[in-house]
Amino acid sequence: MNKKTTLLTLNAIALALTSMSFTANAGEKMVNPENGVVVGYWHNWADGRGYKAGNAPAMSLKATNPMYNVVAVSFMKVYDTAEGRIPTFHLDPSTGLSESQFIDQIKLLNDQGRAVILALGGADAHVELQKGDENAFAAEIIRLTDVYGFDGLDIDLEQAAIDAKDNQIVIPAALRIVKDHYREQGKNFLITMAPEFPYLTAAGKYIPYITALDGYYDWINPQFYNQGGDGVYVEGPGWIAQNNDTLKEEFIYYIADSLVNGTRGFTTIPHDKLVFGIPTNIDAAATGFIKDPQDLFNAFARLEKQSQPLRGIMTWSINWDIGTDASGKAYNSSFIETYGPFVHSQTPPVVQPGKPTIAGITDARVQHKTTFNPLAGVTATDKEDGNLTDSIAVTGNVDTQRVGDYVLTYSVTDSNDNETVSPRKVTVFSALPTFAGIANSVIKVGDIFDPMAGVSATDAEDGDLTTNISVSGTVNTAIAGSYELIYRITDSANQTVTVKRVVVVNDGSIVCTPAWKADATYVEGNVVSHNNKEWQAGWWTQGHEPGTTGEWGVWREVGDTDCGDTEQPDLDFTASLTGINSNYTITNGTAKLTLNYSANKATSVQIDVIDAMGYPVSGGQFTAKVDNSKTINMVLNNVVAGTYSLRMIAESNNDNVEQRAHFTLENKGTIEPPVTDAPAYEAGKAYLAGDKVLASDGNIYQCKPWPYTGWCASASYAPATSQYWADAWDKL
Repeated sequence: MNKKTTLLTLNAIALALTSMSFTANAGEKMVNPENGVVVGYWHNWADGRGYKAGNAPAMSLKATNPMYNVVAVSFMKVYDTAEGRIPTFHLDPSTGLSESQFIDQIKLLNDQGRAVILALGGADAHVELQKGDENAFAAEIIRLTDVYGFDGLDIDLEQAAIDAKDNQIVIPAALRIVKDHYREQGKNFLITMAPEFPYLTAAGKYIPYITALDGYYDWINPQFYNQGGDGVYVEGPGWIAQNNDTLKEEFIYYIADSLVNGTRGFTTIPHDKLVFGIPTNIDAAATGFIKDPQDLFNAFARLEKQSQPLRGIMTWSINWDIGTDASGKAYNSSFIETYGPFVHSQTPPVVQPGKPTIAGITDARVQHKTTFNPLAGVTATDKEDGNLTDSIAVTGNVDTQRVGDYVLTYSVTDSNDNETVSPRKVTVFSALPTFAGIANSVIKVGDIFDPMAGVSATDAEDGDLTTNISVSGTVNTAIAGSYELIYRITDSANQTVTVKRVVVVNDGSIVCTPAWKADATYVEGNVVSHNNKEWQAGWWTQGHEPGTTGEWGVWREVGDTDCGDTEQPDLDFTASLTGINSNYTITNGTAKLTLNYSANKATSVQIDVIDAMGYPVSGGQFTAKVDNSKTINMVLNNVVAGTYSLRMIAESNNDNVEQRAHFTLENKGTIEPPVTDAPAYEAGKAYLAGDKVLASDGNIYQCKPWPYTGWCASASYAPATSQYWADAWDKL
């Protein structure tokens, strides 16, 4: 089926689905703000409770401050899975608006030059589309757009909804259909996204959306809030967390710089398509509120200075801007009154009537050693004279062989001698050289180590610079310890990049946390290393990258690691069995052995006890897989006085350790169990911390305090008889 047929079919589906009696007005216009944008989300509900116990009331669309030139209606979602999995939109009556009033107010905002888009998702959205849903989803978007008059759609999926089922494939495909549908009508259907910024790393969960919608999306307004300790690492300042108010200006600048240039591990979002998302006030988000707006102004000025001004600002939300705090004090639109004038003051001045206009002159960044055409994309027109592009004069020069800032002046004069002059800044920049193959590593004592093995450096302009790499620092492979190497490279533009590498020489005394693996399964309490940090899992997880799950996600940062993201080296296998006494006492025909096993690797362990004639002793056999260490309790049954032998065989991969020992059993008569009123242990009974029981070995055991108390009821932790009883009980 060709594209045209598909679009016609979708349009027919959309019209067929429209069952409302009022008249759709979307055909009249589809508004696209041309310059700076202030995006605000509008609640399709009433009375939202804030993070600080404030209140966000319902409001009409027409009540939104005029400086919000993009209003995102929240949310399009699946209201009831019984109705199907295709998201839709239902106007909430609690907003105080009827359907017809809602449509009229969207038209009113459009008439004012403001866009109204529909936001898909939200924090509690259950969106789970499957391959084959592309056309149905596109048809529903078209239906809603034509009925209400929306100007676009914002992808605002969070948490599990981002990569649920086939969302990453179906949603972009559907939006491409929708965009093409309206392009054929000469309109631009806005496509935007609001990802939480940790999902914008080079391998982040939002990359499939950005990649699949390249050339289709209009801007991206990441959420730089609610992510707590997540941030960006910058050489020099180090880790700059999103919730660090002291370094707020640095965070805004460096995270934006990282995204517009695709550096520091983040994907690339062009500066004119990056809208910076911040919360309206302390009730709107857990973290991220900017206490001093000057921090944002300063950061934006730094980006402007490097010819990479951002498109604007996004906020959650318009309702919170007119809301109240916990004491009932009104926020009084303080957000839009602060940031609206700042964004909109950057709008280029309107050319005076009668003068020719020059279009296409924006500050530019040109890569070092490339070519630059100052007239590419530049046009001039005049009301009386028409096209004057060929009459444009340019003064100034841009030397792309030298890094720096250059100023060009464009001028054009019409037939009435009206002249228009416009300056333009062109920045010749050089991409920083990049390293490959440098990673923290762990080696064994005595290993051969070459600091340049697998290491390379390249530069966009200079090519391969590997032979120019210098390394400072040494690694002594004969002595265990942590060593630091500094790699340095300078390109032809005299730009120097340095990278630190930590090499751990391990003799077995340094324990390295295992590196996180995308295909591994982790449960609560598991600790892994990733990006030079240690992370602890809060619950079951697989495939969720540490550092990207946000403040409330599955992974919690618990410290730094010097071992990097590498596994511990393959050390020589060692294992031992301790706690073997030379004499044991026979009581009521039994003897008890408490042994302590330890090894430096996960192993299979087998222990056998035999008598003087070489026969196995009842209760004297133990076989299990052990990670590192374990206390092993044996009860030898029906034994008599004499000499006995014990053999342990521990095996890891193809390595094994064997240990033998001898001991004597002696008769000491019959010992009665202690007199006690403690009840016998019952599996499944809900024991409390401190409860005492009589175990089958005749001894008294006490249930351990929280957090071990819950295990006392389990037969897997039965006192005296189970392998793990010591995790739940104390022997008295």
